[in-house]
Amino acid sequence: MVQRGIRNPKPRPRFIEPMECRRVTSLPEGDDWLYEIKQDGYRAIALIDGSTAILYSMSGQDYSAQFRPITFALNNLKRGNLILDGEIVALDDQGRASFQELQNRRTSKQPVMFYAFDLLHHNGRDTMDLPLSERKQMLEQVAAHFSDPLRLNPVFRTALPPLIEQVKSLGLEGIVAKRANSVYVPGRVSDAWQKHRFNREGEFLIGGYVASGANFSSIVVGEYRGKDLYYVKRVAAGFTPYLRQQVFKEVKPLVTSKCPFVNLPEPNVSGHGLTAEKMKDCVWLKPERRCELEFVERTNSGRLRHAVFRRLIS
Repeated sequence: MVQRGIRNPKPRPRFIEPMECRRVTSLPEGDDWLYEIKQDGYRAIALIDGSTAILYSMSGQDYSAQFRPITFALNNLKRGNLILDGEIVALDDQGRASFQELQNRRTSKQPVMFYAFDLLHHNGRDTMDLPLSERKQMLEQVAAHFSDPLRLNPVFRTALPPLIEQVKSLGLEGIVAKRANSVYVPGRVSDAWQKHRFNREGEFLIGGYVASGANFSSIVVGEYRGKDLYYVKRVAAGFTPYLRQQVFKEVKPLVTSKCPFVNLPEPNVSGHGLTAEKMKDCVWLKPERRCELEFVERTNSGRLRHAVFRRLIS
């Protein structure tokens, strides 16, 4: 049975539910804060107990068999009993974290790494009650013996504005700010850890919506590539009740019987596609209204990830 955050006089390595960051619109500044690159992957807890190494997901699922090279590297680290908090990340051709490559890891040839950013247990002692700055020092000593696919997530003790500019110029996802004296609180969202994504923006055409009662649950958006309109995302996030009603009022006169997208329906591969069955719930629109979306990145096929509606374009 997975144990969550249990302490005893001589604790052993075990699954500890990860401490989580609070999402913020602007990051804190000052000497009290440390900064890290926000990796775009799977959060994971890695433990080494004697000759056993296990990778756990945030919910306590055993990841070990899915990421055998990382588990093998942990097992051969030979630095005693440890619990590491980190992120499983696939790298693209430019060495940046790519969530799509991670999802396609069974067919992709891109490297998959484990970036460690915290140390929760070290040789019989839980370290969660120590300040983050001390845990970082201990982790750096352990990480001096890392080799791929184990890596240390870098820490930046610097002014925030130039770091933001550099992170944006490199096309990285975002920054995490952590208070240097913060303790580790398992399973909790804390103001001591704050994250901010640098999302992309773009204008897209609304070609339909998924009906829900007297309104819609999501809009179906796309973009022209040449003369053809390609579907790129169903967007449900970003709508307040008032905004949803205003958008519905604007697009309702554009209802048409024909699907305007050339790449629908999708095959039912991932379970999340807009298949022929799911298209039965769609109401199609003449693609005459544009909207502005915020999103994290595009997949190789041009789809949007984590898209949020911002506004209609006049």
